[in-house]
Amino acid sequence: MQRERAPYREPRFLGYTFARGLSLVGDNVWWIAVGWSAAHLGDPGLTGIVLAAAGVPRVALMLLGGVLADLRGSRRIMLTADVLAAAVALSGAFLTSGSATASAWLLIALAIVFGTIDAFYLPAANSYLASLLPPHQLPKGAAIRQFTKSVAEAGGRGLGGILVAVGGFSLAAYVNAATFLGCFGILLLVRPRFPAEPASGRPGVRQALGEGLRYVAGHPLIRGLALVTLVLNTVAIPMETVGLALKAQDLHWGAAGYGLAAGFLGGGLIAGGLLGTVMKTPARPGLALALWLVAALPGFAGLVLSTDLSVVCASVALWSLCLGPSNAILSGLLLTATRRDVLARVQSVVSVLSSAMTPLGTAAFGILVGVTSLTTVGAICLVSLVATAIWMLATPAISRAELPRRSDAAIPASR
Repeated sequence: MQRERAPYREPRFLGYTFARGLSLVGDNVWWIAVGWSAAHLGDPGLTGIVLAAAGVPRVALMLLGGVLADLRGSRRIMLTADVLAAAVALSGAFLTSGSATASAWLLIALAIVFGTIDAFYLPAANSYLASLLPPHQLPKGAAIRQFTKSVAEAGGRGLGGILVAVGGFSLAAYVNAATFLGCFGILLLVRPRFPAEPASGRPGVRQALGEGLRYVAGHPLIRGLALVTLVLNTVAIPMETVGLALKAQDLHWGAAGYGLAAGFLGGGLIAGGLLGTVMKTPARPGLALALWLVAALPGFAGLVLSTDLSVVCASVALWSLCLGPSNAILSGLLLTATRRDVLARVQSVVSVLSSAMTPLGTAAFGILVGVTSLTTVGAICLVSLVATAIWMLATPAISRAELPRRSDAAIPASR
């Protein structure tokens, strides 16, 4: 019997991970360029519309994207999306070359098109990991992917700022197009090692969509994980983004103080992602997920309650450090617990909960802060997270969830 390779030694997994990282670098370069161009339109209302435009088709079409990935194959959807995205980015670069600037309508149109492409690409990309690794290696693969995501996003934002400063929107768009073409070339070589069996009877889109939604609603573990995703995106993210900025403003920390705290937050995410990759995969991941959330609560409490910059920096670092492994566990548990033939549909539901609910949660957060105070709303968020952690520990479907056992018979010989 051949010895099984670890995920980081599996060429197809490494190719997939590099392609995802390259794609995320390009995405962040692109959105830095869009944000910079939108901020220079001179109209705050237009700026808000530009930045929100991509979210509408992403939310509206994400479930359909999951259905098509399950019915037509994730790899095919990813390759098609990469080609289309490269073409759109090149069009934006060409239209803004030379002295031309990006108009509001061009930015809105580009954002809508990219949001539409994302709606089909993300469920396919997130579910394709299950075609490359055996089930018992998926948690470790998800942890490596999560770490890659944290590093690529940080690097992409930094690169985006440099590119915009040097060559404006056009240069950033050309680089974004190059990343998509690079992803396309890599994915041509990354064929599935564990192909999903085609759906029986070739169900229609509406039937397949209903089946996916019923599967999520009827599966206690996946339903619980979807709820955890919802809470984290509507309660935690608004406080760590808008809340941190408002706290810096209220306490007169200035841009340097805010940047320092944001740096500790980002650094904690990267360190937490790395921690998730080197730690042994827990045998009871649901329980580990809940305990990591419990461990993160003091950090969130410090963010909410402290007025000292050094304490807030330490608090957000602790919070994000614990969030890194918990995100990896959540992703891996979703991959291992979901039936393969509905995996992209489940991923699309989870993505909708994050893509749709984060802006809504952020808007509600801002409104409540205006009516009450930042500390009051932050305390409500903290209590919500405490209640979620207690509920997770008390829910057997989550706290007793186990990983699939290794089955050597299911592992093909490396070729």
